[in-house]
Amino acid sequence: MLKVALVASSVLGELPREGLRLAGALALLFLMPVLLVVIASAALVAMLLSGFPGFGSSNPPPVPPEHLSVMLEVSAGSGVPWELLAAIASVESGFGANMATSSAGAIGYGQFLPSSWEAFGEGGDPYDFHDAVPAMARYLVAAGVSTDIPNAVWAYNHSWEYVALVLGRASCYGAAGLVPTPTPDAPPALVPTEVAS
Repeated sequence: MLKVALVASSVLGELPREGLRLAGALALLFLMPVLLVVIASAALVAMLLSGFPGFGSSNPPPVPPEHLSVMLEVSAGSGVPWELLAAIASVESGFGANMATSSAGAIGYGQFLPSSWEAFGEGGDPYDFHDAVPAMARYLVAAGVSTDIPNAVWAYNHSWEYVALVLGRASCYGAAGLVPTPTPDAPPALVPTEVAS
């Protein structure tokens, strides 16, 4: 009888442990796909916002020199940082490489809605960066860029992900050393200085 009781207790004692193992295996089986989807989604968002070539802020496309020249001139006249203009042009059309009409109906180099172009384009050509860059600056000035850059960028495109992408790219362009930073002792090389005669 003692032998039967010991065998029964041994078998019954294993049941809770085996049940827990089975429950753990089932939970892992059902939770693993959910975990993989979460990880894949996080990786995709990270690539899009911070490093996937052409999308992220860590590897923005280079600013074409003729576009940079216009951006510097517009920046000097409007107070809008040239880096911000470059970042928006980079994101919106890849500096004119993709000026197809968007699904929202936005057009041209700066991807303006027709009503916005009417208000800020001053009769220019939305597909020409010579006209679009000043219009971008006018839009940002009207949106309060001088006191709140993130909200002015948000006004340009109502997406905080867009704001993060543009500000990241602007930071990269500023750090790239494309334009010397003025110092009190040495004016930048790109700014002509007058020589007294």
